[in-house]
Amino acid sequence: MIRIRKLTYLAATLTAATFLLPATVHAKRKSPLEGKPVVVRKLEHRKLRFTITPMASVSLSQPFVHMGYAGAKLQFYITDWIGARGTFQYGVLPRDAKLLNALRGDGGLPEGIAVGEAGNTTAAPLRPTAEKDNPAPLRHDFEAGLTRNQWLGSADVVFTPFAGKLGLFSAIFTEYDLYLFGGLGLSGWNRHYPNQQSTSELLNLSDTCVPSDGSSASINEECALHPVKADTGVKLGPSFGGGLHIFMSDWASLNLEFQDIMSLNNIAGLNSTTKDILEEGRVVVDKKDNNWNHNVTVQLGVKFYLPPKAKRSELKPSTK
Repeated sequence: MIRIRKLTYLAATLTAATFLLPATVHAKRKSPLEGKPVVVRKLEHRKLRFTITPMASVSLSQPFVHMGYAGAKLQFYITDWIGARGTFQYGVLPRDAKLLNALRGDGGLPEGIAVGEAGNTTAAPLRPTAEKDNPAPLRHDFEAGLTRNQWLGSADVVFTPFAGKLGLFSAIFTEYDLYLFGGLGLSGWNRHYPNQQSTSELLNLSDTCVPSDGSSASINEECALHPVKADTGVKLGPSFGGGLHIFMSDWASLNLEFQDIMSLNNIAGLNSTTKDILEEGRVVVDKKDNNWNHNVTVQLGVKFYLPPKAKRSELKPSTK
């Protein structure tokens, strides 16, 4: 009985040694991958490369005039994840929004009495007495003050924190990256109806809403109560957004991007405050009527990389 018990203890000891000894040996053995990067020869699509991206884009946030743009982006990547770029896009396809069509259509803005009709002997449409309390401008005044975004530009710093591989339909495999950017934006604004003149322009009125030639001292009511002033020119503001690259090769990728270039301006050129009333009893359009506007575009382009061949990072030998 004692002999059987001893043999049982011996077998248990040998079994434990069989399982524990390899683990002890393996624990002491150093892995050849210890301290090495996850990717030994990483493909760096961006590092120290110039890119050019022809693109087409459309506006998403304009209330009165939508615009289709054509443009390009130039970029230089300092490292694989950070770079600097410049963008420019010019409006080539303006399209009136539903809001503008509704304002200019029947039941929208008042048109007034046309020149030469119903006793109107002035050089501008005349507001009927029944519409004196209408706060909306006459249609021709609204058109004279309306502006549209003609071009957009920006200088941005670009961050590319995410990159990886993408499989499509389990048959097509490629690489992609996601990026964010921010910087300074520029926007150029022109009159949407460049040949349309306001009441002040048609009647040659001064800043005080009286004839510039001094022929009459009375203030023109339309000019005093419903002023317009087209806010044209170049506006500065922040630029920011993000996008996606899907690589077709080492030297080309598809590029989808959303960009917002903000501007502080008055798109409609109308008075939007209740405090802009001067001593002579007239309303003015000035900088107080400006608002921050979001000029959002969605862009689709093809990015080309120079030099054409992408670099691969090499594994440096250990100094230990």
